[in-house]
Amino acid sequence: MNNYIKIVFFIGVSLLVFSCQQGTSNTPEKITEQTPRIISLSGFLTEVLVELGHGDQLVGRDVTSTFPKTLVEKLPSLGHVSQLNAEAILELQPTLIFTEANQIKKSEVFQQLKNAGIKIVAVPTSTHLGNSVKAANEIVKHLSTDSVKIKTLVQKIETDSLALMALLARFSDQPKVLFIYARGAGRLMVAGKNTSASAIIKKAGGKNAIESFEDFRAMTAEALVEAAPDVILMFTSGLASLDGKKGLEQITGISQTPAFKNNRIITMDGHYLTAFGTRVGKAAIELANKIHQRSPSPSL
Repeated sequence: MNNYIKIVFFIGVSLLVFSCQQGTSNTPEKITEQTPRIISLSGFLTEVLVELGHGDQLVGRDVTSTFPKTLVEKLPSLGHVSQLNAEAILELQPTLIFTEANQIKKSEVFQQLKNAGIKIVAVPTSTHLGNSVKAANEIVKHLSTDSVKIKTLVQKIETDSLALMALLARFSDQPKVLFIYARGAGRLMVAGKNTSASAIIKKAGGKNAIESFEDFRAMTAEALVEAAPDVILMFTSGLASLDGKKGLEQITGISQTPAFKNNRIITMDGHYLTAFGTRVGKAAIELANKIHQRSPSPSL
């Protein structure tokens, strides 16, 4: 419960920071009269930009930008951030590019774009429920943003966080959840500590089934049996790449897990589940309902 108190406190502080920024006339690098032409190289940041009312200023996106679908489908896709093409980006004549801070080193293209005079904003990210509020706090330094949009975003995150707290109070157990990343049977990995998958599992009141290593590692039958997960969690696209549960069953060790024996295989949209964007609270609530499906205690 303490973690959620910290989240609400953080969001409240963020709102105070926003209020100060909106009332400051000398904010550095504010937008000029020219309408910005924005490229978002992060699905998470695309969500935040749209939420803040800048969707109509987007002229391009990366492959992870899948929401809101009706908007992003109209935008040119520039592929994955690790495989960017400077010429394709420059053809869109952007004046501002947003990317996640940890992505800058993944491509030499960013330096080429800087040399061409394109402003690049690297936004720090985290696996907190208030991640999108913190990102918005950075975005408004570079874009003129309606204060109502900002407050609406903060209130949305607060509301979802409080709803999650209330839901988790109904459960007394902590199911062990194993996240499996799949791209066909030939590429299977499991999530260890300090991953977005582990973070969302914990936010939903579960326990990551593997805590012996960090990041992702190749899945082995031995690791599956040792983890003994109550629940197996996968991206919807990941399970589909295995041809569904029948294909999953063919993987050595899967059928021996409590999760498979009890038909506790859960799938969710990948970006929705692990991007920690504006919908993260709702994603955590949905996941919590799924992993605790069999063991709610009476409502308080």
